[in-house]
Amino acid sequence: MNVSKFKIRSLQSTCLPTYAMARRRVSDFRRDEDGSMIILTLFIFMFMLVMAGLGVDSMRHEMHRAHLQATLDSAVLAGAGASSDEKAKEVVEDYFAKAGMSQYLNAIGEDDIDIGLNSAYVTASAEFDMDTYLMKLSGVDRLSTSAESTAQMRVPKLEIALVLDVSNSMNENGTNGEDKIDNLETAAKQFVTTILDSVDPGNAVISIVPFSTSVTPSEDIYDALLVDERHDYSYCLNFDDDDYDSTALATDAAASDDLSLIPMTQAIYTSRFGDFDNLNWPWRSCYTEDGYRIMTFSSSETDLHTKIENMIAHGNTTGDLGVKWGAALLDPSFRDVTGTTVPVDYSDSETMKIIVMMGDGENSTTYFLPEDSEYRGENSDLFYVEYQDEVFDYAYWIYNANYRWYGSGNEWRCSQSWARCKYKSVTYESYVMRDPDSVHAAGLLTTLQTALAAGLQTAGAACEDLINAGHGTNGTKEGPPPSAWENHNCSTLEESIWDAMMDDWNYINITDGGIISGTDFVNLDEQDGFVARERYSWEEAWGLMSPDEYGDITGIYDAYHEYENSASNIDGTKKNERMNKICTAAKDQGVVIYTIGYEVTEDGTAESSLKKCATGYDSVEDSTAYYYAVDGLDISDAFGSIAGNVQSLRLTQ
Repeated sequence: MNVSKFKIRSLQSTCLPTYAMARRRVSDFRRDEDGSMIILTLFIFMFMLVMAGLGVDSMRHEMHRAHLQATLDSAVLAGAGASSDEKAKEVVEDYFAKAGMSQYLNAIGEDDIDIGLNSAYVTASAEFDMDTYLMKLSGVDRLSTSAESTAQMRVPKLEIALVLDVSNSMNENGTNGEDKIDNLETAAKQFVTTILDSVDPGNAVISIVPFSTSVTPSEDIYDALLVDERHDYSYCLNFDDDDYDSTALATDAAASDDLSLIPMTQAIYTSRFGDFDNLNWPWRSCYTEDGYRIMTFSSSETDLHTKIENMIAHGNTTGDLGVKWGAALLDPSFRDVTGTTVPVDYSDSETMKIIVMMGDGENSTTYFLPEDSEYRGENSDLFYVEYQDEVFDYAYWIYNANYRWYGSGNEWRCSQSWARCKYKSVTYESYVMRDPDSVHAAGLLTTLQTALAAGLQTAGAACEDLINAGHGTNGTKEGPPPSAWENHNCSTLEESIWDAMMDDWNYINITDGGIISGTDFVNLDEQDGFVARERYSWEEAWGLMSPDEYGDITGIYDAYHEYENSASNIDGTKKNERMNKICTAAKDQGVVIYTIGYEVTEDGTAESSLKKCATGYDSVEDSTAYYYAVDGLDISDAFGSIAGNVQSLRLTQ
């Protein structure tokens, strides 16, 4: 038996099945699909794990970034409201410290903050790194972010009109025992100082409009406006109802482009009472003193304080006129008057327009002579006469002219051989009033008929006054005009009719006393030294006498009664309506109106008018946060509160 061969075969028979089995098993494994989903699941799980990690870390990153940005935004906004660069920096750093994020705030440089009175600029930046959780599986160990925020604030400029009541009641004591006008001065001055201190120089302009019976513009304002000028005594204006629907005033400059503009009416300058050439001061229709004049667009604390200190209280209350002028000063059309860039357009977002109106009582009646009155227009009863005379000045010694004798008591020396005399020309002025009650009706009618027969034609319009002067058979103004004139067109008569009629009246010499006959008055030009004679218009005449004085001189009080009781007079009710109209017009243009009722009756007419004028008036609640009811020294608190509100309002724009 061959053992070795047997062993080899035996080995071969043993190994071959094992190898085949291995191959078969590998082949079977390759073909076997059992467990394949496990592998796929493992791959998907790993992918989802990576993606979830990316989402979680991304959300963490965004949350921190948003918190950082929000903190940064809040910090710079708060810093922009600080009063200085240093405080702004402290505010920003404090915001980050309280948020527990100080380590993320970058250093703030000098150029990053600029705080001014009328503007603010604050910028800051921050950055941080965040360790990731699951993104590390994809090789991202940290996420970084940075943020920057800038706050830039421009506080609007201010155009303010202080409309202040200076009627006679302001002379009364307030509840604190001091004159109300004095309390007003203190409060208004504090207001001016507070406002000017809160802005950069030139970024606030303040106008002051004192009002009582009327409002007095300056000569410069008056000259720039489109006015039908009737006299040169004063610059007050009358407004019609329609004028209160608009904040604008007609100007000469605007009229050159718009020929349809109607000139405004110059108010008569007179007084209800008073002597000749000495109108009763408190009753005047227009006050001409500087204390009453409007002051426009000043940023000088000194000038504004001086203006307030010089205000004078007298006259009735005309709040509608005060607001009308205050609104006009803020209207862009007033640039035609100022010739500057103020007031700016209503649409200018960089500027706030504000009216602060203070009143201490109800609007009261203002007196007028209507436009169609016989006491208006040309050819009044008043004449101005001027002549010159040579009067003794001094005598002197012929041997030495330095020896002189002055005084009328030395005129006798003129007749001495050793003396000579010097004379000087002296101008004498006198006022003469035609006595309307002195004319003879028959003589008047004869003269008028003669003029008609002569066919005198002109565009003059003097006749109607002449007819009125001859009413009645006794030469007074009572009764109908002469029947011969009923159908005649007076506008065709020549003004020389007046000259023909001058000797039919007597004339009262107001200056020197006595009566001048018509003949003598007509022939004044034949007298030695005569220079001129001028017949005043009624508007010029009323500037020298009151209607009451005219009655005292002539004995005819028609003008006084018409002045006192005319349907043209504006009473308190009409003024309240006008005031509501102009306040509404101003508010519609975006003007903010504050009103102060100084010791006015609660729920009375004055308080009602002031409330309605103010911004934010609620007719249902009959209230507004922009109206202040005050007594005594509380007026200072009111002005102070308004100044504070103005500053706060600017910051919210």
